[in-house]
Amino acid sequence: MSMRHWDWSLPSGHTTFLGYASETAASMVMLAPITGLPWQAAAVTLTGAAAAGAVHDLREGTTAGTLTTRALSWVTAAGWASWALATAPLTSTGWATGLGLAAVGIAANASATRSESTRSERKRLLKLRRESVGILRDWEDRMKRVARVENCVGKDVQHWPGKVGYTIEIDLPSGGMNVDDLNGYGPKFAADLRLADGCGVEIFPGANRGTILIEVTLKDVISEDIPYPEDFSELTLTERFPFGLHRNGQEALGSLCNDCGILIGETDAGKTNTLRVVTGQLARMPDALIWAIDITGGGVALPWITPWATEGLASAPVVDWIAHTEDEARLMLKMAGEIIAARKAGYQQLMREKKTDNKLPISHEIPGIVIITDETASLPFDVKEMLDKVAEEGRAMRVRNLVCGLRATQDVVTATMKIQAKWRVGMTVSDAEELAYLFPGYIKIDPKDAPVAGAGWTMHTRLGPKKPTAMKVWRLVDELTDKICAATAARRPKLDQLSASVESGAFYPQRWARTLPDLYKGQQLTESAQHAIDNAGEIIDASTLLASAPAPAPAGSAGTTPAAPAASVPQGFEGFGGAAELFAAVSRSLDPTAGPIAVPAGPAPAAAPEAAPEAAPLPRPTRPVDPREKGWELLVAAGETGYTPKLLHEALQQLLGDATPAPRTVGGWLSKWAEEGRAIKDESGQYARYIAREAAAQQPSTVPVEPAGTALPEGLDGALVLEAVELVVSTQFGSTSMLQRKLRIGFALAERLMDYLHQLDIVGPSDGSKAREIRVSTDDLEVVKMRLADELGFTARDLGAMGLAAAAASHTEE
Repeated sequence: MSMRHWDWSLPSGHTTFLGYASETAASMVMLAPITGLPWQAAAVTLTGAAAAGAVHDLREGTTAGTLTTRALSWVTAAGWASWALATAPLTSTGWATGLGLAAVGIAANASATRSESTRSERKRLLKLRRESVGILRDWEDRMKRVARVENCVGKDVQHWPGKVGYTIEIDLPSGGMNVDDLNGYGPKFAADLRLADGCGVEIFPGANRGTILIEVTLKDVISEDIPYPEDFSELTLTERFPFGLHRNGQEALGSLCNDCGILIGETDAGKTNTLRVVTGQLARMPDALIWAIDITGGGVALPWITPWATEGLASAPVVDWIAHTEDEARLMLKMAGEIIAARKAGYQQLMREKKTDNKLPISHEIPGIVIITDETASLPFDVKEMLDKVAEEGRAMRVRNLVCGLRATQDVVTATMKIQAKWRVGMTVSDAEELAYLFPGYIKIDPKDAPVAGAGWTMHTRLGPKKPTAMKVWRLVDELTDKICAATAARRPKLDQLSASVESGAFYPQRWARTLPDLYKGQQLTESAQHAIDNAGEIIDASTLLASAPAPAPAGSAGTTPAAPAASVPQGFEGFGGAAELFAAVSRSLDPTAGPIAVPAGPAPAAAPEAAPEAAPLPRPTRPVDPREKGWELLVAAGETGYTPKLLHEALQQLLGDATPAPRTVGGWLSKWAEEGRAIKDESGQYARYIAREAAAQQPSTVPVEPAGTALPEGLDGALVLEAVELVVSTQFGSTSMLQRKLRIGFALAERLMDYLHQLDIVGPSDGSKAREIRVSTDDLEVVKMRLADELGFTARDLGAMGLAAAAASHTEE
């Protein structure tokens, strides 16, 4: 026998249950003559059901009127059924009475049920209103106690869904006070409310300058992982796109159409995941072409091309071009600059027709270009200059960049990058002052507002939020990355014909042939990726392309127009074949300690006609002043006296004037140099003083003028060789550019130093612009330094003065 299932949780369950009760009562009365049921059966059964129904209504928060109506219905049904059983069998009058009572009960319950939602809503609103009045009065008192601001008036409270928090609107007292006067009070208010980490208080401008909005987060939603929503529908670059959630549940939005962006995050802060989410959102845009620069191995783009290059999960790469070397980055940015110039002229008529105020209307056929650059601290100065140029000139032509780094300092983010980047994101940090350079004017950021990896602060100086606001970035796992690639590959745009026809566009179709063999050494490529390589023609590295790009022949009579060198090669450097040699020669020319430049042999230029006047020489490329390098030079020149952070900042101000970084930045340099072992931190006085180890190491007291065991090439000294060995072996990275940056020497000297390390069998031979193979393990570093120290004639005292303490100890034991 089948049984009905009474579901008490249904929204209409109570009404349905009343129907069951009526059916049961009628059945009991009709069967009474056969079964002989006593009248108590109906009374007990229906009274028990009435009690259960009342409990259900109380748990659901049913209003008193509805609860009373339903209770009376149960009691009436129980009374009639009991009377019917006692007087059975019923006459037609008895049945008519029961049907009449049932009709009245059904009408009363239907009316109560229809009005129940309205009554419940009024009850809920009344309860919220009472709570809101208490919150308003509480905040008026809190403003007086914590911020010392009296006569504030609380106006309204809006509760967020799920009781996560609320927003309160407060009128400030007269007298000129505004929201800026309350900067820094958020953590104090949070402490007064006894909020947990991940919760917090944020203050924003209200409807006018005398009104503020205070957002209070009561439930910690930031500490939990928020998965990337599996939505692969189309987005557009012309609109802001979401990449996470604020604490109040609203979407955190980014913008890379009119504005550049900056993303800063220390190790394990979630920067890589944030970069993936942004790239995933850009992949959904059929009007956005993605280029990527990462000279530390191309990791920023590999997850987005691997499904196409080796796995065959996607029909096309999401990232259109990867620059994994310095020269490939130079070639990419050179082409970006040419595209900006070509679009300004070539699409002038289109912009006039669309009436876009000289801004390029982008589409799938004419896509915008977003250049994502990771680890900008690793880039040479000329590449940073090219990025600055794109940031300054590419807005109207929709060529924008997003730069990423580990620290918010001037050597990572240039002044131009910061000015042009309206959208800024800083991930969670251990030291809040790290973000002072990124968010000027908002130094008092509370790290407890974003206490976990993947959380941070975002602001947009033009579109808002106009102050750093806590948020949590969506979590994007590898499986979802593959799904995004597969879903969006078919809609990826191609470079428009006008942009592809610029001077550097001839090298654009060969980009995969230059990059894929390096990025996927020894791996089997898909048929599509292999086709891109096989049909690219001769594979020429980027350094050769940069230096050997043909220039148009000068106008003149036939037979008297010899081929001119590339327009990008400065006068006096025409004989150098590749970009690596060219940049080495330029750097050497700027190095006062370097010797004369040896120009490779080549055909002599044709003599100019005697009647033609001598052409004025092109200006030599000059390197911009790097404040950090100047600071290091001053520290070395100070010798054993050294500098405190304040004195070094004052010395830099005398040299650089307005270009001097903030005192905090200068202090950060000194701390970093001390961590790297390049400087000694002396805390014996009132203020910490820093002394360059190089200054001590170069004292002529004990180091022999002539090395005892090994003849060094011109321009090198033993101390420099030992420092280079320690850098190269400890990092296991054989990069000439790295030596140039870390040792603060010219490129030519760094190249001679690397060649000398090759003679010592510490690194492998040169292989174009690639990093050299390291032939010494980190475990053997101290042994190698000790052997070299003996050959170069250094004593234990000399090694200690240079900061090579471990080698000095080993040397003493010997």
